[in-house]
This record gives sequence, structure tokens and C-alpha cells, in this order.
Amino acid sequence: MNSFLQVKMKGWLMEKSEKITILSSIVLVGFVLAVIIHYVLGSYLGLSYPFNTPLCVPQEAFSDFTSTVNRVKGFAPYSHPDSWLTYFPLAYLLLVPFTFIKNQLLSYIIFASGFLTFLTCLNIKFFYIPGLTKMENIKNIFILTITSYPILYALDRGNFDMFLFVIFAGFVYLFKSKKYLLSAVLLGIQNAIKPFPLLFLLLFLFKKKYKEFFLSLLISGLLIIGSFLCFKGGFFHQITTYIQSLVIFKKLWIYNISGNGMSESSSLFGALKFLLCVYNHVTTTLVLEKLYIFIASIITMITIIFTYKEDVFWKKITLLTLNMLLVPYIIIDYKLIFLFIPIWLFVNAKEKTKLDLTYTILLGLLLIPKKIFFLWLHVEHMTQLVTYGIIINPILMLIFMGLIIYEQLSKKQKKEENEN
Repeated sequence: MNSFLQVKMKGWLMEKSEKITILSSIVLVGFVLAVIIHYVLGSYLGLSYPFNTPLCVPQEAFSDFTSTVNRVKGFAPYSHPDSWLTYFPLAYLLLVPFTFIKNQLLSYIIFASGFLTFLTCLNIKFFYIPGLTKMENIKNIFILTITSYPILYALDRGNFDMFLFVIFAGFVYLFKSKKYLLSAVLLGIQNAIKPFPLLFLLLFLFKKKYKEFFLSLLISGLLIIGSFLCFKGGFFHQITTYIQSLVIFKKLWIYNISGNGMSESSSLFGALKFLLCVYNHVTTTLVLEKLYIFIASIITMITIIFTYKEDVFWKKITLLTLNMLLVPYIIIDYKLIFLFIPIWLFVNAKEKTKLDLTYTILLGLLLIPKKIFFLWLHVEHMTQLVTYGIIINPILMLIFMGLIIYEQLSKKQKKEENEN
């Protein structure tokens, strides 16, 4: 409360300590509230999954990791009968060492501990405040590391995006440090695994780093081709089975309206799919997909234009990151871990604006579970629970992007007025 009052008295301009204090407070309240509500639903009302936990079904803990490792063992990950894998084969090559560890739990602990150690070290680096006591710093860092919903969800699922997060954070750090060549290498590796941060290549063009831009593309291309060659059946067979896997994924997660792609999802497509195809039956997913290509293209073009014009680095990264989390067809909530990169940049930014408090609140709200607010449940399997998060998170991200754009336009207008 003291931090809030201090912020108000200074006209909403915030110091690093105030940003972190408010952010950690929102995350802690959201975590505690979720634990209490799910405990009451499970222990006192006797409700089972999905009402008794903010995470995924307990029987499937770490299954994104363990099931994928099992598929890699035969060196033909896309050939599994129910395969709908979407990563390029480099991801599965990187998992090969884990196939030699017989104990799957031990294998996962090794994998997850690398991510958690990396995240903790960077949280200490970027969230530490010299003016606070040791206990106050420990409290803030603990809350933001251990009780943030996207982190808990990523660890619970055991998703490979934890590894991608490490690469992506390294890319942004190196780019900010003006080590463009190394950052291009990391982004090239990232896009060779899963190209959802492809738009970040534009940062090199904006800086006129054409060599690094093409180097990153070349690295991605070579790694994709090379990794396809490493699996059984050869290049063309693996390409064919990969395309078949994508077709299965599309049927199950994009066209299907039973809840796939909407449970614990934050994509704009998921929100529109629920509102227009499931809840109100306004249109079909086939029609929506075609319409969404237009919507996503418009949002992406706006993002590119204002990212190019933006002078503040943390805002550039935030615009591109929010686009990366908003526009794809499917964004499961563990992908929200990528918000930590904009958060690190934001809380340490030298630039201060009157919207800092609003930005802090928006980031905090994106880091809390929203499963306590139920929208719809697919009764047949009792596992496809759609929550208000599918509506709230895309709205929060759109508001965030809108405010950054609004600030940029306001700044431009004031500059023009001063010149006149």
C-alpha cells in the first residue's frame, strides 16, 4: 500500500522497487486465491479435476516431456499413430540424450532443473533491489519465481518451451548488449526448433544488421534440413510425416470445438473460437480460420510498424512478444513464461511514464491463474475446462499493445506541437 501511495503522489512514475513490489503482490494474491478456491472445491465440495487444481490433470504431470521422449526413442517422432507434433525435428534431436536415462522422473528433473536454475539466476539478477533488505529481496524473487502461474504450468506440463525460453532470453540479452552476431545464432537455433519468434528477425533489419539477419535465416534453414536427415526414413519421408502430423494437429486443435485449443489457452483465435463457434454458434471453425488470417495479418502489420517506430527497447520487445503470444492459433498458458523477458526489461528500464502502474498491473494479471472463473465444461471427458482466462488474457495483451502504441503516438504529437 505504501508503494501504491508513493506512486500516486509522484504522478504514477514508478521506481524499480515499486514495480516489483506491486507485481509480486498481484502474483501472490492470485496464487493464494487460486489455492484456496481449488482446495475448497476439491476438499469440501468433493469435486475432482478440473475443479481441484489450477494446473493440468494430475495423472498427466510432466507428460509433455515424457511422452515426447518416448516418441524420440524410435528415431521417428512423427510416425506415432496419434502424432500431432508441431516442433521441427531439431527439438527431438536435442531430447535424444534423455532417452538414455531409464528413470523418466529423474530425466525430467534434470531437464526442468536447468530451466528453473536459469530462471532463478536471472530473476535474482533483474529483480534484486539494492535498497531493500535481504529478506525483502528474497520474498519478491521467491514469489515471482515459484508462484507465477505460467512457470508452475510449464513445470507441471514439462513442456519443451522451457528450453526455448532459455534460448530466447539469451537472444534478447545479447541483442540488447549489441552482440548481434551471437544473438543471430541463438535466434536461428530458436526458429529451427519452433519459429514462433520469427518476427524478431526484423530487429536486425531495423538496426540495419543485414549480415546477422541472413545468417540467422541460414542457420535456421541448415539446422531444419540437417535434423530432418537424422531421423529414420530420410529427408522426404520425415517431411511427409511431419506434414501429416500438422494436419492431425489442425483437426484436433483448430477445427475441433470440443475444447481442444481452448483449455488453458491465451490466443486470440481461441477466444474467438469459443465466442463464435462454441458458445454462440455464429460460424464454423473453417470460416473463422479464414477470417482469422486477415485479423492476425492486420495485428501483425500494426505490430511491425509501431515496433519499427518505437525508440524504447523494452517496448519493442514487449510489442513483438505480445504479438507472438496473441496471434498464433494455439497458445497454451505455459507460453506466458516468455513474458518474463519483457518484465525484466520493463522493471529495469530507465524510461518512466505515467502508464508504468498500468503496465505493472497488466503484467501481474497475466501471471495469475484464472481457472477459478469457469465458462464452459465439456462434460463428455470432463477435462476440457474453458475459463475466463481465454477471454481475459487476449484482452489484457491487446490493451497492453494499445497503450504502448498510444504512448508512442502521444509522444509524436507532443514533439510536433513543440516544433510548431
